[in-house]
Amino acid sequence: MKKQQAKLFKSKSKWIHPYDDHPSDRLKIRLMLDEKIKGSRIIGLEARIEPGDVHQMHIHQNEYVVVYSLEGRCKVTVGKKTQVITPNTMIFIPPKVQHRFENKYSKRWEGIAFAIGDKKDIKNVWLDEK
Repeated sequence: MKKQQAKLFKSKSKWIHPYDDHPSDRLKIRLMLDEKIKGSRIIGLEARIEPGDVHQMHIHQNEYVVVYSLEGRCKVTVGKKTQVITPNTMIFIPPKVQHRFENKYSKRWEGIAFAIGDKKDIKNVWLDEK
């Protein structure tokens, strides 16, 4: 059995708006990690939402998502609950639970997100109008 090695990752990518299929979605990401492990996949990224921007309501069919807030404030809806997250807040989002991030504040929000699911591409299923 092949032993897995530890890895260190530092983002070399640029900040991008990854969702061409939803032009009003303004989340910016910078990919840090994309690993396939025994039938599963984990993606780690830096996330950023500028003042006035929104990461629109969506679900992930097969992925668990964990988001850790690093700086700024952001209004977050997960399921039927909405609250403002601040630094040092962690959010756990199971598959098929709707979620949305909105920065209604004057400073940028930043966080780290991990999506864990099967080996397929992680894809958003949008629940609002594009």
